[in-house]
Amino acid sequence: MTAATVCALLLLAAGLVHSASFMCRKLPLPRRPDWYPKRPFEQTLLDLSWICLLIWAMGIAFRLSTTLGFAALAIYFIALPFALQPPMARLLGFRNLRHFLDLVDKGKG
Repeated sequence: MTAATVCALLLLAAGLVHSASFMCRKLPLPRRPDWYPKRPFEQTLLDLSWICLLIWAMGIAFRLSTTLGFAALAIYFIALPFALQPPMARLLGFRNLRHFLDLVDKGKG
């Protein structure tokens, strides 16, 4: 497996964990899935896991090429949220991302 492939897989894993953590944290406590950590310390460890994966992937990307590193950053922060959050909403039991957002926004108002 090439370094670029490892980098892409690490970015994908970081994006999945990041999206899951972000979306579960927004949900009301009764709607959070069983696999999501209950204690704040465990939630922090989950967040640190995606941060470590992202740093590892960015290190590989920037070692391969500065251009690849900046492209990976753009993909991670711009493209991956749009690609991962709709399926993540369905995995969390919502019809679609709009249904998830309606529930989350309802809790704020």
